[in-house]
Amino acid sequence: MSEAAGIRFRFGANWQSFAAEIGPARIAEAEAGLRRLFPAGEIEGCRFLDIGCGSGLSALAALRLGAAHVSAIDLDAQSVATTQSVLRKFASAASWDVQQKSVFDLAPDAERPHGILYSWGVLHHTGRMWDALARCCALVPDGGRLAAALYRRTPICGLWRVEKRFYAGAGPAAQKTVRALYKTAYGAGLLATGRNPAHYVAGYKSARGMDWHHDVHDWLGGYPYESTDPEAVRDFLARHGFAIERMFERPAAAKGLFGSHCDEYVAVRTTGR
Repeated sequence: MSEAAGIRFRFGANWQSFAAEIGPARIAEAEAGLRRLFPAGEIEGCRFLDIGCGSGLSALAALRLGAAHVSAIDLDAQSVATTQSVLRKFASAASWDVQQKSVFDLAPDAERPHGILYSWGVLHHTGRMWDALARCCALVPDGGRLAAALYRRTPICGLWRVEKRFYAGAGPAAQKTVRALYKTAYGAGLLATGRNPAHYVAGYKSARGMDWHHDVHDWLGGYPYESTDPEAVRDFLARHGFAIERMFERPAAAKGLFGSHCDEYVAVRTTGR
């Protein structure tokens, strides 16, 4: 879900392609990813807001874990359509709604309170990451929780920003060439550390039920692009009245040569909006 005018990666097309692969195994992985963030059953019975719903897999997982209602939004029309399709297929009887909206369209005083606001790997693609995170903070009621995943800053984030801008604006042939070069380099890196690339890809498991090829396309094209570090996020959340309950840090390997990972934060509002 990207806000910046001009060049923008087509996240929705990637999610639409991925959605065809959603089945029991991927749904189970997505559920496990949410249980990792909310191990005490916090999702059960709560209203859950998914900002940047993508394929709808996380929204589906939240419903299967007992959310009373899931509201899902995304700026990309294809993501909205894909999420609606996935939820109709796997959760037709559950309580949910999906809308095409930006995080900046959400007004704290107009939105119905949600016990959990979830935004995984989205806010750093808005072109205004800190403003987006501030808006999310403003939407969380007292005692509510905010779960966000943000790219970890690396020494070569500037180079990745250039690559992503190029890739997002390139045609299919150029994108295919870049993907092939990246995958070849990544495979060489695996071999250098004694791992079999074919086995790695075949056994690839994402904590959110994703797969390697779609993750690669998403990483290479994710523009606009910003990144940060845990200390900055911790300080920002504290200033906005939140205490971090749990945090999962994933420093980038090889100084970010093959990309960065998302650090995950779960914070609870301890002071009023």
